Amino acid sequence: MKENSVLTTQELSKYLKLNEKTVLKMAQSGKLPGFKIANQWRFYLSAVDEYLQDKVAKFSRYDFGKFIRTTDLMPLSRLIDENTIELKLQADNQENVLRELAKISYTAGIAISSEEVFRQLKKREEMLSTGIGGGVAIPHSRNPNDELFKMPGVIIARSVKGIDFFSATGEKVHLFFMTCATDVVLHLKLLSKIAKLFKDKQIFQKFMHVKSKQEVMRILLNAEKMSI
Repeated sequence: MKENSVLTTQELSKYLKLNEKTVLKMAQSGKLPGFKIANQWRFYLSAVDEYLQDKVAKFSRYDFGKFIRTTDLMPLSRLIDENTIELKLQADNQENVLRELAKISYTAGIAISSEEVFRQLKKREEMLSTGIGGGVAIPHSRNPNDELFKMPGVIIARSVKGIDFFSATGEKVHLFFMTCATDVVLHLKLLSKIAKLFKDKQIFQKFMHVKSKQEVMRILLNAEKMSI
């Protein structure tokens, strides 16, 4: 679906996986950007995507779950394998972190172009840091799509020393969870999954002390079992 597409209420409801009446109410109350033509609502896809991305950026990691349901998304552990985990980031600044993450996504066979992913990640950080506090950041493209990623996935990377990521809290970031989504709805759900993971304050410390990629996978699997 092209970014400049104009959608009907029915088309947007299918795209967002929401009831058509819910979409209509959201539009009428100003919770979704749209306009009327002869009493019929129409929506620019690009405007809706930007609105949702900006909305998520304003939420703390504890609020994501209230924003969008995640029951129809596979566990994070199914979107991660040893090829998408890096426990020894070499980068010493924000830009180089983004380059490393982009390269990992390409090498793992998820991204179509390492350079394009890097460009999109950098563009997003220039708008607002994806550092969400607590030493965690969730770098991502502002407009995730299937022309950027071949398949969904999540890149996990760790910097023991920490990176100045210009987050609102001023903290250095040690853990990076980069979402690789083929559409914005999936992206929002991945953000919600990651946010839910870090509701357990011990998870951060567990990730900081792991010595192998296998341990990372065990942490994720155990956390998911606890949430069932």
